[in-house]
Amino acid sequence: MKNIFKTYLEDPLLIEKNYITQEKIDELKIIEQSGVKLIEVFKLAINGNIDGETEGVTSRKINQYLNK
Repeated sequence: MKNIFKTYLEDPLLIEKNYITQEKIDELKIIEQSGVKLIEVFKLAINGNIDGETEGVTSRKINQYLNK
């Protein structure tokens, strides 16, 4: 899962739009909170997919997170 997460984070658009820096990507661990909602949504989606959750369950988790 760590490799999948890092691949998403290394998308040039995330770096270009200043959501994250390459240095932050290198030191960020999957279990740590990034403080960036977009990155946390990536984590929820990846975890849900790996755990075999339905799209509905993952969607509800994402909505709950975004509504905090």
